[in-house]
Amino acid sequence: MKKSIFAILLCLFIGSLMAQTNKIPLSHTDYDSWKNLKNQQISDNGKWISYEVNPQKGDGYLYLYQVSSGKLDSVSRAYKAVFSPGSDVLSFNIKAQFDTIRKAKVKKLEKKDLPKDSLGIWNLQENSIRKFAELESFKLPKEKGDWMAFLLKMPKEIKDTLIVDSLELSKEKSKKKKGKKDKIETGELVIFDFLTGKEYRYKDVSDYALAENGNAVSFIQMEGDSIKTSKVNWFTAKNEQVKTVFEKVGEAKKASIAPNGDQLSFLFSADTLKNKTFALYYQNEKLEQPKIIVDTLSKEIQKAWTVSENGEIYFSKNGEKLFFGLAPRPVNEPKDTLLEDEKYHVDVWNWKDPLLQPQQKVQAEKEKKRTWLAVYNSGNDMLLQLGDENLPEVKLYDNGNSTLALGSSSLPYQQLISWDDWYSDYYVVNTKSGKKDLLLEKKNSRVTISPAQKYLVWFETQDSIWYSFQIESRETVALTKKIKANFYDEIHDTPSDPSPYGIVGWTNGDKEVIISDRYDFWKLDPAGIRGAENLTNSFGRRNKIRFDYVKLDEEELFIDLRKPIILSAFHEFNKKSGFYTLEQDEEPNQIIFEDANFSTPVKAKKANQLIWTRSTFKEYPNLWVSDLKLKDYKQVSDANPQQKKYLWGDVELVKWISGDGEELQGLLYKPENFDPKKKYPMFVYFYERSSDELHRHHVPQPNWSIINPSYCVSNDYLIFMPDITYHKVGYPGESAYSSIVTGTLSMIDRYSFIDKENIGLQGQSWGGYQIAYLVTRTNLFKCAMAGAPVSNMTSAYGGIRWGTGMSRMFQYEHTQSRIGGTLWNSTLQYIENSPIFYAPKIETPLLMMHNDQDGAVPWYQGIELFVAMRRLQKPCWMLSYNNEDHNLKKRPNRMDLSIRTMQFFDFYLKGKPAPEWMIDGIPAVKKGIVDGYDLKK
Repeated sequence: MKKSIFAILLCLFIGSLMAQTNKIPLSHTDYDSWKNLKNQQISDNGKWISYEVNPQKGDGYLYLYQVSSGKLDSVSRAYKAVFSPGSDVLSFNIKAQFDTIRKAKVKKLEKKDLPKDSLGIWNLQENSIRKFAELESFKLPKEKGDWMAFLLKMPKEIKDTLIVDSLELSKEKSKKKKGKKDKIETGELVIFDFLTGKEYRYKDVSDYALAENGNAVSFIQMEGDSIKTSKVNWFTAKNEQVKTVFEKVGEAKKASIAPNGDQLSFLFSADTLKNKTFALYYQNEKLEQPKIIVDTLSKEIQKAWTVSENGEIYFSKNGEKLFFGLAPRPVNEPKDTLLEDEKYHVDVWNWKDPLLQPQQKVQAEKEKKRTWLAVYNSGNDMLLQLGDENLPEVKLYDNGNSTLALGSSSLPYQQLISWDDWYSDYYVVNTKSGKKDLLLEKKNSRVTISPAQKYLVWFETQDSIWYSFQIESRETVALTKKIKANFYDEIHDTPSDPSPYGIVGWTNGDKEVIISDRYDFWKLDPAGIRGAENLTNSFGRRNKIRFDYVKLDEEELFIDLRKPIILSAFHEFNKKSGFYTLEQDEEPNQIIFEDANFSTPVKAKKANQLIWTRSTFKEYPNLWVSDLKLKDYKQVSDANPQQKKYLWGDVELVKWISGDGEELQGLLYKPENFDPKKKYPMFVYFYERSSDELHRHHVPQPNWSIINPSYCVSNDYLIFMPDITYHKVGYPGESAYSSIVTGTLSMIDRYSFIDKENIGLQGQSWGGYQIAYLVTRTNLFKCAMAGAPVSNMTSAYGGIRWGTGMSRMFQYEHTQSRIGGTLWNSTLQYIENSPIFYAPKIETPLLMMHNDQDGAVPWYQGIELFVAMRRLQKPCWMLSYNNEDHNLKKRPNRMDLSIRTMQFFDFYLKGKPAPEWMIDGIPAVKKGIVDGYDLKK
């Protein structure tokens, strides 16, 4: 018997060894099969979990997991799943097959003509799925109820082909083309009891809304051909009847219904003009017919203003208020009779403009559709305009239930955005009276209203103190002035005021506000009468553990400290993470704390069940389920079982002393089956700080802009990721040198397995800049790849971030670029930190990626360095992907970058043959015909 057991164990051991030795390295062709888990959720009763597992290319699956039994079911191509409030049903979209959609795109069909999704309704009690084709959208109740609503594509009318002749067909086509722009899309609405299967169908529906409690639906029908009649209908689930509350020639839109289904609203216009002027209608159960509450004649709003079709229309959670957007009445421009070559096109830049012209152009469409918040209080029939041209932003609280809102305006300080900071004035706005009080001016940090609406709280960046403002008494209190703790970012290292760690929450009735320092929580009296209390008893600071509050109830207003609360925890130095509980008058108690990374848990709404993910570099972030104590947890998903077939690797935390005498941390990745007697080529990758990502799992996938650690270590590369600190304002390049070069030299001295003759650099954006700087200062590295590098700070300073239209001045003076002064008062620093001025010193072969639609770092920055190195006859290549931004989005481009990047490094660091594109280039006439991947012997 003993011999038999030994034989079995020996076989298992040999099998395990064979499995390890049979593993293969990752290749670029493996990406398509790698999957991603997303959209995980747990039913309200905690009995069911759903999640998607999708390949990077191809058809995915929606999975349904039964918590009690561990039973797992799936639906191919399903996504966007939603549980019903009673946890009886799971509804979801079902895509057409990937190949079917691809064939339709090959035929160059318009987006509206591509194969549509289907709707799936999975009855969990009966374990049956019902499907509906040609889905436009669906809505499930949020709170309770068994009725849902969904819109399907309008069924095609069956015509008598004997009657329809060619002339009629041509007329129909002509009519379609003529009315294409103004055509209102309609579908067939299905109001469906998902438990009994009972349904009601209505054609020609253009818009619909479902009450949160599921007991009512409002929907708009557009009937007629050339002259449209709008019908607004109100379906009630109690009697299963539909009532037409409004019917008129014209266009109705923006159906809205109160959460409990007893009120509705909509827009209507009888205009036949292109830019229609709408009125807002309101209906409740007591009114015989809808009434107009806003139109151009309303005296309560600005003259010549009205409700806007571009604004969101919605009821407060308690149904007492209806919110909507106002805007100036649309103006119909006279018909344009000029030919295109008879027009001039000019942007007029004025030094007094609040925003630069490029920023205005980026925001132009949004500004054309801007709306200003207004409210209708149904209880007293009062209409109030809350926002206006001087108060563009109004933030509501508690789902619109709260009396006070927070108004803000950055308009007086818009020019400062280009070189200083974002400032705003703050107002308290009363949603019942319309009164607006300016309380705080020129603040550059977030201001909030407390949940019980007694206080404003904000962080003052100039003195790093939290303040409260009592709204009723108008008294200001410096909350943290006497506390011996820092509430600002202690590792902040840019030439600007540091930001705070933030507000954790409030206790009942605004009795206390809980604020975080770097590690711990502080309970403070917002009135400033009682002393401060360190809730976590300095446990975080003593143990170098950063705590954060885990909010398990999305609608929670106050934190109840009488009950245990869950804290997420992260150790700054060993990088462990997990969860603690905190009970009143006790220190945090560890629940789970491991060498892993955990996501924020999500709680079932009506059960003590949590779902969360756990990951390491080796372990994919699969889904787990547990109770509130995070015990008895079990794994739910296994997204990438094929990983077992591939060589992977490991990562460890390393330390060294920088050139500035500071102890720094970094990450060192090693291949699987690592042999310390061998010599391995090494990548040095960086951005700013990377060590906190020790337990990040890197899914093998084509590069957006940076190397993939999993791919690299699988192919026998080491990777060193050093943290970088910046203590000397005006010298970011020198700081990078001090951290990166000393770190690399330290690794070489410490580890004989690093092939010091074959070390390469790789980084993107700010990392790309630092690489461009380093290669002008050292020949330590065999080659380098820099994505979107700034090469000339003097020209970049005055440039534009085309993605936002903003001036680049602010980032050089106050943020990441860290010069800390203007071009004219810090001229030498701009030159000293610009690689372009030291191009003759470069001896390191350089590959760059800089795309022609880069909205963050102007394309010409890469061009400047490339043409300089080309003239100096120094090895340099630049990949410019057409119509791509800062980071690649199109998968074929990402695949191409992945291949070319590794071919470049394999040539220089492993001595492999160079590809044709590196030796001969690719002439423009052969673009798209020749890829140049073939290796030249």
